[in-house]
Amino acid sequence: MQKTFNRIRKAVFFWDKPEIYIISYPKTGRTWLRVLIGKSLSLMNDLPEKRILNTEYISAASNLPRTAVTHDGSEMRVRRSYEELNPDKSQYKNKKVILMSRDVKDTLVSAYFHATKRIKVFDGSISEFIRSEHYGARKILTFYRQWHEARNIPKGFHFLRYEDLHRSPETTLTNVLSFLGVKETPPDIIKSAIDFASFDNLKKAEAEHKFASGILTATDGSDPQSYKVREGKIGKYSKYLNQEDVKYVDDMANLLGCEFTMSADSGL
Repeated sequence: MQKTFNRIRKAVFFWDKPEIYIISYPKTGRTWLRVLIGKSLSLMNDLPEKRILNTEYISAASNLPRTAVTHDGSEMRVRRSYEELNPDKSQYKNKKVILMSRDVKDTLVSAYFHATKRIKVFDGSISEFIRSEHYGARKILTFYRQWHEARNIPKGFHFLRYEDLHRSPETTLTNVLSFLGVKETPPDIIKSAIDFASFDNLKKAEAEHKFASGILTATDGSDPQSYKVREGKIGKYSKYLNQEDVKYVDDMANLLGCEFTMSADSGL
C-alpha cells in the first residue's frame, strides 16, 4: 500500500515533462490504445481503474517515463487546414514517439461523425467533409507524410496500425508496453486488459460515465453516432462513402500517401 501511495504521490506532485508521446490523427483508435495501456498498468501496479485514461498519471504512477498523448496540431476543433500543419518535429528530438495510424477511409468516416455529432464543427455532407482542406483526405495524408519524413528525429520511434490491435492484440499491446519501459508483462495481464477493452465493454462504460474523464462520454445517449466508441470495425467505410468518394480518397492516397497510410494488407 505504501509503495502504491508513493507512486501516486510522485504522479501528482512530481511534474516531469513527458519523455514519450503517443501521437495520432484524430479518430484512429487512440482512446482504445490508452484504455489497453492504462488497464494493463493499473493491474500491474494496483492503481485506480477510473484513472486509466489519464495516461500521464498512469505512466508516472507506474514508475515509467511520463507518457503524454497529442494529435500534434491536427485537432479538428482547431480547424487547421492541411497547409497549416507544421512539418517541423524538432520538439520531439530527445523524446520517444509512438505513432498510430488507421485506414484513411475508415478514419474519415469516424472523423465525420465526430465532427458532426460530438464536437459539431462541420455541418455538410460526408462527401464534402472528405474533400475539405480542414478535415479531409489531403489533411490526413499530409499529417502522416510529414511524420514519415521526420520519423528519424525522435530518439525512439514505434509505429503501429489500428488494424494491428484488431488482428494481433496480444503481440501489439505487449510491444507497446515494452516500448514504454515495461520490462515484462504477464500474459494474464494482457488478456485481462484486452477483455476489459472490448468494444461492448467500452460502449457500456461510455454510456455509464465510468471513467474520471470526459474523453469517453456520449453527447447524446439516444444517438449511437454521437458516442466516442462508435463501431470499432475495419473496412466499414463502404456503408457511408459512395463510389466517387472512395475513388477520390484512393486517388489522393496514391498521389500523397506514404508507408504510414498504406493498407496493412499491402505488406508495408
